[in-house]
Order: sequence, then structure tokens, then C-alpha cells
Amino acid sequence: MRGLGGVLGDLMTRAVGGHTVRYDVTDTVTGDMQTFTLVDGLSPDWGSGDYRGGLSIPGAARATTIISDIIGALPWDAYRQIGNRPLELLRTPPLLEQPFPYEQRVDTFSSWATDYLWDGNAVGLWAARDAQGVPTSVLPVPAESVGVRWVTAGQPSPLELPAGEVEYNIGGRAYSRWEVLHIKGPHKPGALRGTGVLERHFDTLSHSLELGRQARAVSRHGVPTGVIELGPETLPEDAAAVKQAWLASQRDRTIAAIANGSFKPISWNPEELQLIDARKFSLVEWALIFGLPFSLMGAEAGSPLTYSNLEADGRNLLRTTMLGHLARFEQTLSAAFPRGTRVKANLDAILRSDTKTRYEAHQIALTAGFLTVDEVRDLEDLPPLPDQPDPEPPTDPTEPPADAEEDDQ
Repeated sequence: MRGLGGVLGDLMTRAVGGHTVRYDVTDTVTGDMQTFTLVDGLSPDWGSGDYRGGLSIPGAARATTIISDIIGALPWDAYRQIGNRPLELLRTPPLLEQPFPYEQRVDTFSSWATDYLWDGNAVGLWAARDAQGVPTSVLPVPAESVGVRWVTAGQPSPLELPAGEVEYNIGGRAYSRWEVLHIKGPHKPGALRGTGVLERHFDTLSHSLELGRQARAVSRHGVPTGVIELGPETLPEDAAAVKQAWLASQRDRTIAAIANGSFKPISWNPEELQLIDARKFSLVEWALIFGLPFSLMGAEAGSPLTYSNLEADGRNLLRTTMLGHLARFEQTLSAAFPRGTRVKANLDAILRSDTKTRYEAHQIALTAGFLTVDEVRDLEDLPPLPDQPDPEPPTDPTEPPADAEEDDQ
């Protein structure tokens, strides 16, 4: 396996700019081949139009940030179970602590999550392994620059992979599936690549972009403030002169006079033009696309929100929206470790209750006797209490003190 520097050198020499990515998928039963072609002529700057301009839409950007930041912020644990032994929490492997040595874990996982949501695929190249062959670092790769196909007799692999094996093409170089980390989004049975927001909801994306364009046009150019009504015999040049005279009188704040005509003001607001409602509906659409509660997207602006229903939204977010996303990350990462080791996202920090509820639960546990004070303190990330001297046994007030007995003797 090449070192991390060699992999980086291979990828960074590819041309930046418009290019075409082709995905060839072959049905292993019928032998039919289907080609997916994506043309990318976008700037590498996310703020200027990546993902076909999707991140320039406030609702889409908000939804993407919510999900990708959750995946990026979560700690990832590794567990091992051998035979009938109890499940053992391992010391966090380097791959889960900092997958890409040149950036923090939150950056790597959140960028993977963004690609996974929009393109339907999160991809990386295994860059280093330990003595047992377990990956210790990975190079994140933009999904748009990755091709994947089934090797066939008619299209042999430059790696001499057998027919029916999976081959990846990244930066013009072929890789086997053992060299690639690939987290797939929802897809058809047997498909080699997942599908994301771009492929499934391109019409919604186009509609949102057009809606934003129209709103900006109204904001920039405005609408007429009124109409000057003149007689049908008025010549165009006379009408233009009346208009200029009217505008001049408004600038100078003088009295305006219109011969054989009248001025009727036009009153309008964004709601009458349905811009506000349309943009609210766009938020609802993006909330549905990403599976987010409307309240997290601001689609219920003006409705009363309390701490309790916000907390419930957060829990529902993990149980519904995040469950499938996290499972795909967990199972793909688990496959990189030896048999018997599995990766789990640590949800404790997100699922923990508010302070009052936790303390009430601790009190019940202490009273029932199935938790000790030090175990409760550990749940609250507090150190154990220092060792206390054993308390002296209580004395019987009817018995004379020992000193008194010695005095009697």
C-alpha cells in the first residue's frame, strides 16, 4: 500500500475544473450494463455553487449543516467481543480518533456526511495500516471524482481483478475495493453507488434556486410605486414627459400637476406576491427531503416553542433521521476492523437528559441501591470522592465511658 504522501500526490495532479464522471454498473445476473454520467463544471468553492448551487439555498444549507455537524461532532467507539466473553470497549483506534491526520475528526466526518447527503456517497482511500493490516488513517476523496464498476471479461481490470469484482477509479488510477472506504446512501438492490439529494430531488433544487432568483430580482428592482393614467389620445413622447415631470416634482418635494390625468399609487407587500409563503413552503420541502423536524428548520416561525418540545424534536431526530445515516457509517467502518470488532457512534452526550431529570434519576438509583455515589459521579464525568475514614461506631448512652471504668479501678 502506498503511503499517504504518494496518494496525495496522485490526486492533486488531476485537473481542476469541468469534467465528466461516468459510473458503469453491470447486473451480475443478466449482464446488462447501465451507465450513469454526471457532468461537473462547478467551482471548487463551496460558497459559489457546489452541489449544483444547493448550498446557496438557506433551507438546504441549514439541513445539511444540522446532519453533517451531528455526524462530525459524535465520538466513535470500538467494541470487541470474543466468544462468550462480555463486550469490551477498546481504546479509541487512531482511525476513529483522527481519520485524516491533516485535519480534525469533526472536519473529516462532517465533509463525508455532506458528500453522503448530496452525492449519496462518502469515499476515502486507506492511507496507512498497522502491523496487523488494520487501517489507521484515510484520505477523504470527493465523491464526484470517483468512478465504480463491476469488472467484466469484456472490460478487464488494469489491476487484473477477476470478473465480478468491484473496481474504483479515483484520479485516473484504479483501486480495488479493499483499498477504498465507501459509505453508500440509499440505493437500488445491487447498485454500486448510492443516490443523494442531487439525483433524487433535482426538480426541487431547481425550483428553490428560481424562487431565490425571483425574490432577489424584486428586492433589487422593486415594483412600480404607482400609475399615471392619461387620455387615450396622449402620444408616447407626451406620456414620457409627464412621467419625468412627476418624478422631478417628487424629488424636489414640490406640487405635482397632471393635465387631463391622475396618479394612482400601487401598494404591495411580499405576502401579496406570495414570496413569503413560497419561501416557507421551500423550507418545508427541504425539511421533508432531509427528514428533519420543521421546527429545526424555522418552518414553524411564530409558533410557540418550549424546551420540552425542542428536546423531543432532538430525540426524534436521532431515532428517525439519524438512525439510518449512523448505521451506514458504523457498519462500513466496522468492516475495516478484524472480525468481532464493531464501531458505534457514542450518543450519550446528545441523549442525556436535562440536569433536573438526571439528578432525579440518580436519586432513585441511590435509594434503590443499584448505583453507588461514585458510579453516579462517573455518569456525570466527575472523579470519585476521596477516601473517607470509617465512621466510629455509635455508642450506647447507658454505658459508662471507658475512662470512667478505669477510674473506678
